[in-house]
Amino acid sequence: MFGDLDKYIVVFLVGLVVTYLLTPVVRSMAIRFGVVDLPDARRPHKSLTARGGGVAVVFGVHAACLVAVLISGPMLAGALDLLWWQKFAMASLVLLVVGVIDDVRGMRPLIKLGGQVAAALIMWFSGTRFGLLLGYNLPAPVDCALVVIWLVAIINAFNLIDGLDGLASGLAIISAVGLCGILLMQQSPGEVLLLLGFIGACLGFLRYNFNPASIFLGDTGSMFIGFTLGVVSLQTFNKNTFLISMAIPIMVLGVPIYDALLAIWRRSVRSWVSGKNGGTKRGIMQPDVEHLHHRLSKSGLSTKRVATFLYLLNGGLVVFGLAIMLFQSHAAGIFLIALLAGVYVLMRQLAVIELRETGSAILTGLRRPTHSTLKALAYPAWDMIWLAGSLALIMWAVEGQRVDFWHSWFVDLPIWVTPTFSLLALSRTYVTYWPRARLRDVLMVLFWLQTGIIFSLGLALIIDPESGSTWLLRAVLVAGISHPVIVTSRLIDRCIEELVLWLKRQGDAAGEPERVVLYGAGVRAQLFLKDRAMTISKKPDGRQILGFVDDEKGLHFQWVYGFLVLGGLKELPLLIERQRVSRVIIVSNLLPESRAAICEIATRTGVKLSEWQPEEHEVILSAT
Repeated sequence: MFGDLDKYIVVFLVGLVVTYLLTPVVRSMAIRFGVVDLPDARRPHKSLTARGGGVAVVFGVHAACLVAVLISGPMLAGALDLLWWQKFAMASLVLLVVGVIDDVRGMRPLIKLGGQVAAALIMWFSGTRFGLLLGYNLPAPVDCALVVIWLVAIINAFNLIDGLDGLASGLAIISAVGLCGILLMQQSPGEVLLLLGFIGACLGFLRYNFNPASIFLGDTGSMFIGFTLGVVSLQTFNKNTFLISMAIPIMVLGVPIYDALLAIWRRSVRSWVSGKNGGTKRGIMQPDVEHLHHRLSKSGLSTKRVATFLYLLNGGLVVFGLAIMLFQSHAAGIFLIALLAGVYVLMRQLAVIELRETGSAILTGLRRPTHSTLKALAYPAWDMIWLAGSLALIMWAVEGQRVDFWHSWFVDLPIWVTPTFSLLALSRTYVTYWPRARLRDVLMVLFWLQTGIIFSLGLALIIDPESGSTWLLRAVLVAGISHPVIVTSRLIDRCIEELVLWLKRQGDAAGEPERVVLYGAGVRAQLFLKDRAMTISKKPDGRQILGFVDDEKGLHFQWVYGFLVLGGLKELPLLIERQRVSRVIIVSNLLPESRAAICEIATRTGVKLSEWQPEEHEVILSAT
């Protein structure tokens, strides 16, 4: 397939050797001119370290490209010809200037973004295209916008992930190897030349960048790495279906893309919440210490283990990307399996902060509505849309009415929607404040929904008794589609509240929280947990609730209000020792002998004891 393999070996070695030899020179110059990184909360290295090493990578890659031109003639790599390389070198020069200035003296984020956009526009004018979208040729302005968005996104993804020794350069090598495999499967071996020089350059730099690093890529290197991979990944778009075109780069560039999406999500939520609370508004460009590598480091992993873990994770995603390309007939299934598995693992383990803060933000918005009239109309409009929409869906998809469909639907609306909607309106469901609702309120909504659909079925049977089976099926389907959504819309804020509380507990478990056992699993305990949930969404209390202690033996080792009943008063001393309990909170109306017993246990074991009481107290009024 390749013909003469020597040129591929030579291009790889040129990138490797040039970068390997040039990196110490760049490091010496960086130290001489004070272009260094000092250790801080965002940089875990132990001593002063040179930055700006990406200059060596840029020269190494372009030296490999120059050799490839000399060996292969004017056609460098298929679509990546000599003219393309000239444009690529020009765009790289723009990023090089921007990166060096940022590494040496710093640069405003918007100016740096402008340089990234300029480099992306140069590539678009050189002929780099996004390609087809769902089988349609994109208009030039749309194609240009997509190319710029894609390249800027990948540039910043690698820029954000570059916070640990050897991480960005190692991930770049793994991603480039994956792209090489995909290009080979596409029968485009010539286009691998650029990537081989790129891999060689990154390997040459990794020798000095792996832990303990003596030089960092800096913005010069991280932006160039992301830019190169973004440009080459666009070459795979035009030769595949839309699903494969999008799935391959998402898989191959998976870890940096995921980290960038989390950063955007996290910072956007914080920016919105800070503006709502009236404090200093936090910008989305404001850095933090909660990227993937920061979280793994905080979990106790060493720098090498963190880098290795993310290498393996990205390698697994690359394997899925190659499998999608190899088994194109099963591409959709492979992509969905990989996506679901990846989302589960990453969201479960690495997106706790984003989920927790998003839940808190949603609760803030639900509890502090700014447009009360609009909010009052939301539930009726939502219910009407789902009732009418489910009827239309059933009539079109199940009953097969094609002729005069909209007329038939409009005629049937008063029969199948009006009774249910009227009963909901006549009940108090639209004046209930659902974040503070009780189980009785939810049951009443269910009751009126079922009553309404039964009433509609009765009307339909009176009008046309011969179509009884059709009306019965319609009633079941309308109820099955619309009713769960209507009820869930009332409970969504409570579900978010429970999720936020659970995530708060997960976050507390990672530190050194106060370990608490609740004494009593009755109604007062439920009130305590609700009150805590309302306050913890705004400010964590630093406590981890381990479970309940209750004297009712029938509750032992059962789950109550989301917590396990660990035993009774007799088991409490042993629980305090085994579970390292630091506080017992009484959330029950105790008998005098039970109170005396628990006070004696607290004194003997040295745990803190407190009591939560929601009872009514008489207010003593002073005479005026």
